[in-house]
Amino acid sequence: MATLLAYLGPPEHRPLDSQWSSMDMTSNKFEEIMSKQNMHEKDEFKSLKNLHIFYQAGTSKQGNPVFYYIARRYKVGEINGDFLIYHVLLTLKPYNKPFELVIDFTHTCSENRFKTDFLNKWFVVMSENVYQNIVAAYIYNCNSSVRSYTKTHDRILSPLKNSRKLIFIDHPSKLNDYIDPEYQKLPGTTMSLEEDLKVFNNALKLSHKDTKVAIKVGPSAIQVTFSEKSKVLGHQVLLNDVYYAAEIEEVCLVDDNQFTLTIANESGPLSFIHNDCDNIVQAIIHIRTRWELSQPDTVTVHTKIRPKDVPGTLLNVALLNLGSSDPSLRSAAYNLLCALTQTFGLKIEGQLLETNGLCIPANNTIFIKSISEKLASKEPHLTLEFLEECIQGFGNSNIELKHLCLEYITPWLPNLTRWISQPCQSQGWAHHLRFCKQSDENKRQKVALILDKLITMTIEEVEMYPSIQAKIWGNIGQIGDLLDMVLDSFIKRSVTGGLGSVQAEIMADTAVALTSANVVLVSQKVIGRVCRLIDKTCTSPTFTLEQHLMWDDIAILARYLLMLSFNNSLDVASHLPFLFHIVTLLVSTGPLSLRASTHGLVINIIHSLCTCSQLHFSESTLQVLKLSLAEFSLPKFYQLFGISTVKSAAVSAFRTSYMSGDRSFTMSPPENEKMPLSSLEAIADALLEIMEACMKDIPNCEWLKTWTGLARSFAFQYNPALQPRAIIVFGCISKSVTDSEVKQLLKIMMKALESYMDLTLIEAVVMCLTRLQPMLKPESPIHKFLFWVAISVLQLDEVSLYAAGLGLLEQNLHTLDNTGIFEQRSLERVMTSAREPLEWHFKQLDHDMGLSFITNFNFALVGHLLKGFRHPAPTTVSRTIRVLHQLLSITVKPTNRDKFEVTVQTVPYLAALVSVSEEVRSRCHLKHRTPNYLSDSPSSESVGSDLASHHSHGPSPSPSLSTSVSASGVSTPLTHPGLLQTPRQKSFDILDPHALAAARQGHQQQQMQQQQLPSQQQAQQHRMGWDFVGGPGSDANGAPAGSLPPSSVSPRCHSLDIDSSSCGTSVSGSSGCGIHSPSSRPPLAQTRSSSMPIPGSKKSLEPSKVPLGPARSGRSSVSNENNVLLDPEVLTDYPTQTLVLTVLATLVRNTTDENETRILYEYLAEASVVFPKVFPVIHSLLDAKIVNVMSLCHDQAILNAVQSIIQNMIACEDVSQQQQLSYLQSIGFGGLWRFAGTFAKPSGSSDTAELFVNCLEKAMMVESCLPGDDLDILKPYPSSLGMSSNPHLSSSLSSLSLGSVHSPTDKDNLDKSGGSGSGLNGVGAGAGSRQRHSSATAKPRGGSFKQKKERITDVD
Repeated sequence: MATLLAYLGPPEHRPLDSQWSSMDMTSNKFEEIMSKQNMHEKDEFKSLKNLHIFYQAGTSKQGNPVFYYIARRYKVGEINGDFLIYHVLLTLKPYNKPFELVIDFTHTCSENRFKTDFLNKWFVVMSENVYQNIVAAYIYNCNSSVRSYTKTHDRILSPLKNSRKLIFIDHPSKLNDYIDPEYQKLPGTTMSLEEDLKVFNNALKLSHKDTKVAIKVGPSAIQVTFSEKSKVLGHQVLLNDVYYAAEIEEVCLVDDNQFTLTIANESGPLSFIHNDCDNIVQAIIHIRTRWELSQPDTVTVHTKIRPKDVPGTLLNVALLNLGSSDPSLRSAAYNLLCALTQTFGLKIEGQLLETNGLCIPANNTIFIKSISEKLASKEPHLTLEFLEECIQGFGNSNIELKHLCLEYITPWLPNLTRWISQPCQSQGWAHHLRFCKQSDENKRQKVALILDKLITMTIEEVEMYPSIQAKIWGNIGQIGDLLDMVLDSFIKRSVTGGLGSVQAEIMADTAVALTSANVVLVSQKVIGRVCRLIDKTCTSPTFTLEQHLMWDDIAILARYLLMLSFNNSLDVASHLPFLFHIVTLLVSTGPLSLRASTHGLVINIIHSLCTCSQLHFSESTLQVLKLSLAEFSLPKFYQLFGISTVKSAAVSAFRTSYMSGDRSFTMSPPENEKMPLSSLEAIADALLEIMEACMKDIPNCEWLKTWTGLARSFAFQYNPALQPRAIIVFGCISKSVTDSEVKQLLKIMMKALESYMDLTLIEAVVMCLTRLQPMLKPESPIHKFLFWVAISVLQLDEVSLYAAGLGLLEQNLHTLDNTGIFEQRSLERVMTSAREPLEWHFKQLDHDMGLSFITNFNFALVGHLLKGFRHPAPTTVSRTIRVLHQLLSITVKPTNRDKFEVTVQTVPYLAALVSVSEEVRSRCHLKHRTPNYLSDSPSSESVGSDLASHHSHGPSPSPSLSTSVSASGVSTPLTHPGLLQTPRQKSFDILDPHALAAARQGHQQQQMQQQQLPSQQQAQQHRMGWDFVGGPGSDANGAPAGSLPPSSVSPRCHSLDIDSSSCGTSVSGSSGCGIHSPSSRPPLAQTRSSSMPIPGSKKSLEPSKVPLGPARSGRSSVSNENNVLLDPEVLTDYPTQTLVLTVLATLVRNTTDENETRILYEYLAEASVVFPKVFPVIHSLLDAKIVNVMSLCHDQAILNAVQSIIQNMIACEDVSQQQQLSYLQSIGFGGLWRFAGTFAKPSGSSDTAELFVNCLEKAMMVESCLPGDDLDILKPYPSSLGMSSNPHLSSSLSSLSLGSVHSPTDKDNLDKSGGSGSGLNGVGAGAGSRQRHSSATAKPRGGSFKQKKERITDVD
């Protein structure tokens, strides 16, 4: 024991911590212990004082000294806690009086918090006197970590709970209430947090309990301030978490409204939701980048040489220095090489011998290369270490040694395949596109690292760039097994830099060097990758391709294609279909430079076809290719490719974002530059022409078959960004089509109509059907159904869809006409029979439009086409005229009549064409030319002055808007109170008073005759396919006016646009302001038909169903003498007369062309003479226009015609006349004037679309309408490229219901339901009546009948 004690030595002092167990440890005792050990003299204590964790500075407003504790400066494990307590005691000792304490908790985290036992020490050591002297403790920037700490140590901190001395401060301005700003000594880093803040309020922090916060981004930190108060030590506190820029590890934008923030030392990423996430993320990235730039450059650390690296390292040293300019260094390097081969047993076969005094010439590159080649062949296991050392030493060498290094590094590159799998022995392309197996993942990663270093060397070594391309990448391009990994590395580096960056452009440039050695293999892999990436967009489709996660990869590979397309590096002979497929999907997408790249790709492909040695074309084919080259460089094709603003596509294609001041790669084009489908159609046609010209000279060529298969597979799978394009291309290049494919296209359109969000897809299907229809079998029933599809597309009232639907209608008529079907049967009979299985659904469409094909087929058809005159595209207006002429020719075919002969069947088309066709006007002339009533009248200026003088003596109009009662009995505001004060206004006052008196006398006689008619005949209503009770009229806005008896309604007719002027003038009635005219003229002679029916009489209500008989004896030949457009002997029935006049009135109501206006008013003037009893029906259509003409027009012919109309209407004014447009509604044509107007309907919803979907759903189940089986969609790529896809086609049959299987309801059922209510409200309302198609009620589609009650009551 004695020996042991002597060995252990004297006992050590009792450790300080052991003294804390006694509860009598006071601050005095603690100080005594610390001073005895001279703790204040130790360096550790002095450094603690310099940290300024606790210090005194300034006084408060009450005059008390203020102490500051900066919590974040204390670090657990780095600072001795006892020293801190001792420092606090010593700092407080001189101030034995009341004081105030400021605790700064800014950015306090787990490493700044006291451990539990150390927290106990504070309460033990601090004397009671200290606690009594604390007047107030101001706690600034309390955060989540502090709240968590107080909860954990709730028992220890319980004496502080609810203490009034604790005052929580959440902003520096609040501290000003207690301490003057000049005496505040908080750290500068704390105060700077409130400077230059970007504040994003109303954010949501996601956790187990979502919390509303405000995100504040400053120059150096982010603050997350809680909007709701939390409880800390019994006080309600606003928490503020601070994160410095240095702590931000990652910020990730999840979507438009959410982002995540990864902070160092946090348990997991923080997630936030905010409407402005993009700006928040950009601000955070900015401060992080700013912090990184402020840090000093890191010192280069040389990698340690491991034992296994020694041979490779020394080998590079020896070979590199053999090329040195110093002879002694060359000799030493040679001897090193000899020693190396002997020591490590390198197989050099006695070629080397170590010796002194050897003279080695400076030009020994060939010797060095030969040694390298032998070692690379014999010792391949050194490859990874040797290449790594070569690359590392490359940057430190001079230019001569760099060239030498490239020479001896080349033989080692093929050895890299040792660490990746060998290619399989199977033939075909599949094994070329296979990724390397994971044989040895570590070494494989080393190969990837070496490739990455080679890429970095290529980017950084500007002077050596050409040599690196030729020596390194030219040789790697020959190594087929390595290409997949190389392309992976290229794409990864390109994506890191971004489209148009230096890295991306150099990688695309380097791809050319890869290809030069192995065109076939590299082009296969690059094209295959592009196709696979495009195919992957179908698995998670987006609305535009640019929004897809794969977009960066696709755009970068598109740049690769451009670089490789020169000099046939894409092997166009093997890949032309794939290249054309890629072009049609990528054309006019992305930024301007990428669009120019796609254009350049096409130019280079055509150039390669001309210069390709594999293909031998005839002179005529070469001529086509050369013409195509010239054509694609024209401004027309620049516009098609979306680059109309550039001067040179070739220059724009090579503009990149790192060029000074250029942003063509980084700026996306504006939304309005989205490519029209017609542009894609033109490009596809041009590419097809090129392909077909080349295929003539290539036997058994299947280019077109391959391209069609690619387009077809994309056309039949959901992808909003690419499906419309593929559908267009499929329609352009297909050489045959089946009923099943057409049926599938209609299914796609039906799905698009259900959501009614993607009009582009609907337009694409319609355009595709237009192209495919001529290839259908002539006997296919789909031909006739497509006629009704085209009509329904027109009814959707969309600008783009109308143009496409009109094109489909024209093609449909042309195709059917070529079959000879209209030679014996009329268009009406053919088409009405085709829609019989779906009559119930088509009647709903007719009813919704207010154009009844049952009542009058030809006028309903014209009603749909009149809107084409209002289309903004001149080509569509021209096509409208062409279709009307086409229909006119088809209509007369069964009778072999002259198409310009006016008959009940031709008059709709002639009336529609009369204002736009000189030929129609020359063959269908006017019988009563309007006399030149105004030939001797004063000029418009004098008329205006007369009017002004007349009204200066009369009562002035009321300044407020007066009201008048419309024909429907609804009080409507008068919208032109100041109309008569227009200086150049024309008025009805210029009419001849004698003529008006004579007209009124005739009018009174007519009233006498009318009163003798039976009252039953006055109340009778026409029912034409739809049942209406009471003849609802229309007010000035076209709304239903109710069913008032004719006798109770004012006979005046009011405009659909404006009411009469403020002085009480009605266009068709007398003027309340009096009649004033400078001269007297006789009234216009009136010629009326002896067979004119009285409105309400039972005339033939369906003129379109009158049998086509031979021409009457009096009209055996058609000439300009007896072929009158408005002939009462031909147009004998009241409905036809009404519809003709409505067509003319609708045209004049909507036209803006003065010539058309003049022509139409002349015909309307004649109509007012020939059909005076019909004319009141269209009064309200003309009122606004006539008021406008009389106010503003200076054309003498128009004024003459309008004067004639007014005089004749005043003359035939009749109280018992059929009221306004209610008659049009009663015969199913209330929508004739409405639909023919401008395209003003807002997009996004459509009742018509819902009805159209119901019709298509039913048609899918009716074999006589849409024959064909459901398609089994093939994979989008043939096996030759080793690609596959997973089409996601949705079958429309799943959405069909049993309600759609029932046969259509006939007219009688409609009449029964119509008796109890108007419009569709009555359908299915009573017991036993037909229920609506279940698909219209099962799900609340946009535009549901139930949601459109206002529309329902305004039925036509």
